[in-house]
Amino acid sequence: MKKVLLFFSAFMLMGTTWMSAALKHKIAGTAPAKYTIVYEAKAEAEEGKDIAAFLQNRLKEVAGVTLPVQTSEQVKKGTKTISFIHSAKKDVFAYDVRAGKSGLIIDGGGCWAMQKACNVLTEELAKKDIPSNYRLSGSVQGEFLFPRRSDVNLRILDDNIWDYSSDVWLENWKQLGVDPRDDVRAPKFAQLVRAYMPDVLTIQEYNKHMHDRFYPLIQKYGYEISYESGADWNNTPIFYKKDAVELVEVNYNLYTPAQWSNHGSKSFQSAVFKHKATGKTFAILNTHLWWKGDAQQPGSTQARAAQVRLMLAEAEILKAKYDCVMFVTGDMNCYENNIPMRQFIDEGYVPCYKAATVYGNNDNGHHICSPKEGFSRTSRRPSPERAEGALDHCFIFNHQKHNAEVKIFDCIQAYFTIELTDHYPNLIDARL
Repeated sequence: MKKVLLFFSAFMLMGTTWMSAALKHKIAGTAPAKYTIVYEAKAEAEEGKDIAAFLQNRLKEVAGVTLPVQTSEQVKKGTKTISFIHSAKKDVFAYDVRAGKSGLIIDGGGCWAMQKACNVLTEELAKKDIPSNYRLSGSVQGEFLFPRRSDVNLRILDDNIWDYSSDVWLENWKQLGVDPRDDVRAPKFAQLVRAYMPDVLTIQEYNKHMHDRFYPLIQKYGYEISYESGADWNNTPIFYKKDAVELVEVNYNLYTPAQWSNHGSKSFQSAVFKHKATGKTFAILNTHLWWKGDAQQPGSTQARAAQVRLMLAEAEILKAKYDCVMFVTGDMNCYENNIPMRQFIDEGYVPCYKAATVYGNNDNGHHICSPKEGFSRTSRRPSPERAEGALDHCFIFNHQKHNAEVKIFDCIQAYFTIELTDHYPNLIDARL
């Protein structure tokens, strides 16, 4: 993946200070320098080459040597190895490390689990020998994994989570060995929240079926929904972490007429918060615009443009009332150069990936995930880059006046996320 080094650097912040005494420690009776790190040749980058590079760096810090890295197709028989494998049925957040005849095997259900296994293994090697009967198992479920930079004081996580509220396990998904039902997806979405611990969470395609399963899970981590749905269900909710921000004002608007809001799913919600650490005020508007193209339903572009005008009017009210930094998130179902998005940009709203001063992820953020097609990394957007291929958009407004700054805009693409929804989650790390 293009941005995997950023993913790894976040974990580096969680490391320990290595001891020089670790130079004398051995792995299964053999000096670390005798080992080769091996990854599956067919594995995805972050579960193969990049995780191997991460372990290589960790072992260099611990043992003072740089181990060679090879693929499973390159390694010669008899080589002492530390090998990464990925058991198909292993829980995505679980890991096991075990000693074998040729060395160590790290088996992880996904990149986050493998990362944790590397951390624990190298921390132990820094203190003592790794014995020939070594066994280690665990999970990252329920763990906070990605601390923010020291110059970041506001984190926003945004995701369209795919409204699949059926209790039917589709046959083609069974053949893939993946269950797309909410009972399975909700805990994974909750762990995504737990891993990043955003101050604010914005979601689209959020139904009551998912709410009953997801909300109790994140409530345990201190989150509250800012608007409890009434007669009209809110598909575009905003959640917030109670110990980080205080809710000041909230408004919900269901787009009408119904022909531009299928199943009442197209809406926007605004929320104004007071940032407890700094005392500063900021606002967020979260939306899901009408989804069809003009060829499918004439007038669709104008409908989206009208919906954006409602959001801009809401933003003007909030600006006049609070004169604060504003963020806009959502599935806009159109591209950056289309009329609806040009309305934001022409009004001075800046895409967060362009505003980011440290790192701005430029991937279009989409891939296949549907009842009929299953899931894959394949994207059918006209461009792999955000400007011409993204339907999800995150903007910041009024930030220069208030000396606010987007530090990082990321598009989270860990492998397990592609079976959850056709939208990769977006992360905004900012300084107010």
